[in-house]
Amino acid sequence: MTQKPLFFGLYEQANIGDGSGAASLWTHPLDRRLTSTTFDYWLHLARIAEETHLDLFFFGDVLGIYDVYKASAETAISWGVELPAHDPLMHIPFLAAATRNLAFGATISTSYDHPFAHARRLSTLDHLTGGRIAWNIVTSYLPSAARNFGLDAMVRHDDRYEIADEFLDTAYKLWEGSWADDAFIGSKTARRFADPSRVRAIDHRGAHFASAGPHVSHPSPQRTPVLIQAGWSPRGKRLGARHAEIIFAGTTKPEGVRQGMQEIRDLASAEGRDGGEIKALAGVQIVVGKTLIAAREKLEDFQSHYDPNATLAAYAGYSGLDLAKYADDEPLTKVGGHTESAAAQAPVLAGDVRRRYSRVEGNSGLTWIGTASQIADQMQAYVTASGIDGFLLHQFISPGSYEDFAEHVVPELRERGLYRQDAQQGTLRSRIREDGADRLPPSHPAAVHRFRVREG
Repeated sequence: MTQKPLFFGLYEQANIGDGSGAASLWTHPLDRRLTSTTFDYWLHLARIAEETHLDLFFFGDVLGIYDVYKASAETAISWGVELPAHDPLMHIPFLAAATRNLAFGATISTSYDHPFAHARRLSTLDHLTGGRIAWNIVTSYLPSAARNFGLDAMVRHDDRYEIADEFLDTAYKLWEGSWADDAFIGSKTARRFADPSRVRAIDHRGAHFASAGPHVSHPSPQRTPVLIQAGWSPRGKRLGARHAEIIFAGTTKPEGVRQGMQEIRDLASAEGRDGGEIKALAGVQIVVGKTLIAAREKLEDFQSHYDPNATLAAYAGYSGLDLAKYADDEPLTKVGGHTESAAAQAPVLAGDVRRRYSRVEGNSGLTWIGTASQIADQMQAYVTASGIDGFLLHQFISPGSYEDFAEHVVPELRERGLYRQDAQQGTLRSRIREDGADRLPPSHPAAVHRFRVREG
């Protein structure tokens, strides 16, 4: 039986202290994140991704400083935890211009933006890249982000998702419903850019947003970018079920991933969608060596440049739990409405969390250590157990961790049919859909807003 290649993405952030792995590892002699404010740093990563036919170059993002730990931003600033928080949408255009097939995703919050400005930006990117754009829908979790946008406190968790639903519906009206498929003419001989009768206002006025329209961009290759979602709370799963095409799994245990994705797909089916079309990715960090011993030695080298306080600052920000306030034998108390963190959904002792984050490999998602063959074995076994469609790679040190994956693990995966041999072309959506369509299917809630082509 022919093995279908998995979907692989690289997780990045436009910062130095990458909170997705271990924020303090930029201090490692081989790490180059201090140069991440230069074109060269990003071009190097993008070229490796392009050469190895990676599916997605993905940017996480935050809109504030991690200041929950010890009730201060001091630790986050000292270690550069997800700082500087530069805008990933400024990075994508020049990386897209330097590549031909690599697709890009960006995290953009629905809590601190307006659908009209957002739709305009992503339509622009979708045009410029030929449809290589995805949007990771988030509602934001940092209290400092709320204050940065003039709020005294964060909007409650479930209320943020209600805002997100309306944000998406407003954006769909702009992307899918403002211009008919036959509105754009672009004819020099007819001296006509577009047919005014086929462009319409959206006149949206809801509980949270108002926008008259029309959309100021004619339809891009995908119209709506590929939609990604990572919420693993009950309300987050509902949002993902209604809108997402790709889900970032919010737990690491394979049985938990399988169960959670089945729940999301069942919810999607109840919405009238084909739940089986929703893809699932798991975050993973790898340490590869010529031998298992060599890989373990490399991990210990990383550990010598690791400081758990930097990681605890990140943990406090996304969970709302300041471990500095707890003794080891105290159970952690979830802060209501704050977190999407699976770790904070059930009572755990503060000491257990401290021990978990005392080691570099306890930071983000799965960590696999070994030879290229052993890493491939673990990936294959995890896919079988969890039912996921691929992985989002997180780096311990950059670009070394990704270079190791590209040089050593990719050839091993290719031999097994788990990694694609050739570059994919066309829009990102056409690559992930079985029917190769550029646009969302008729069952997606965006489709109800479509401005149809005139009959005849």
